[in-house]
Amino acid sequence: MIYLDNAATTQLDEKCLDIIKEFSVNNFYNPSALYRKSMECGNAIKNARNVIAKSMGAKGEEIIFTASGSEGDNIALLCSLRAKSGKIIVGSSEHSAVYNTALELKVRGYDVVFAPCDKFGRTDLEKLSGLLDEKVVLVSIMHVCNETGALNDLVKISELIKSKSPRAIFHSDGVQAYGKFPVNVKSLGVDLYTVSAHKVHGPKGIGALYCRSGIYLKTFVFGGGQESGIRSATENVASIMAFADVVQRNFINIKDNYSKVADLRNYLYGRLIDSFDNLKINTDMENSSPYVFSFALNSARGEVLVHCIEDKGIIVGTGSACSAKKSTKRIPSALGIGDDYSQGMLRISFCEKNTKTEIDEFISALASSLEELIKYQNKSNGKDDCILTRLKLR
Repeated sequence: MIYLDNAATTQLDEKCLDIIKEFSVNNFYNPSALYRKSMECGNAIKNARNVIAKSMGAKGEEIIFTASGSEGDNIALLCSLRAKSGKIIVGSSEHSAVYNTALELKVRGYDVVFAPCDKFGRTDLEKLSGLLDEKVVLVSIMHVCNETGALNDLVKISELIKSKSPRAIFHSDGVQAYGKFPVNVKSLGVDLYTVSAHKVHGPKGIGALYCRSGIYLKTFVFGGGQESGIRSATENVASIMAFADVVQRNFINIKDNYSKVADLRNYLYGRLIDSFDNLKINTDMENSSPYVFSFALNSARGEVLVHCIEDKGIIVGTGSACSAKKSTKRIPSALGIGDDYSQGMLRISFCEKNTKTEIDEFISALASSLEELIKYQNKSNGKDDCILTRLKLR
């Protein structure tokens, strides 16, 4: 099986299994208890927290462990607001964890405004600047768009916010950026930054939220006071330790992995352009993360192609896995994609283990799948308009 949907999740690093077993079977103790073994687990968590903090240029006490990137986004938006009213600005192409939380804040009485993006999913800085004013209390703009790979300039955004909305808190969803290229939250100018382990070959069910010193977060989960009283619950020690282990071992290769994946993405782009007409490229090849690549066909529905390609042993995506089961036009609309292409979006997302041979096999599978759908359409006398309308293979 060829896997090209790494933005949805990544394969667990097998070395994590030993860590998980160690802290699930041998050192399984509750780190909040007072006996020696539990205190040792507590110290292990402290060390892991420092590892995660160092990987993004933060301090250990600024890291809060969460159950996921989505939970981190929820905590950032729901728990950071000091005022009971005010203006909140959220990017129009945000992950559903941010977008839907913003809608909840709107229900709670906040003035929620969605900042427009360009055709690649990058927040339009000029339009964002026009939305910023002294009433803004929170801004959330993702670092890398999970749909297209578009890279937002968080430094410029931070400078804009500080100049026009000085009391606003700045959060960024960094799930698709962290571990893909060097991240330093201090240099970026963010107050809150969300990351997730399972996007970087760590286990599912564990993430982290950077919270800059001086930013107060209200309690999200009440209980025993773990995670500085923000998220009470017995810590997921095994996953925390596995997360830190992956970061410590693998992040030293960030630059080399980036170069390799950039070469793969460029190779895919060239193969697509050479092989198919009626393509719409949704990824900015000059200013985006090479780990995510999006394109659309005006000749077939994305979900149909996903299943056809899977039957040939290749897994790709149509977009965010968190929204895959919901029929939505939000992202295509935000990107300005018309009806002719909006149903035909495919997302290819890489990890450092992918190869050019796998890309060649994907191109072949895509071409043969489209040919099969043409035959199906011809047999149905064109009545099935959800399959194919206009296709040209080179």
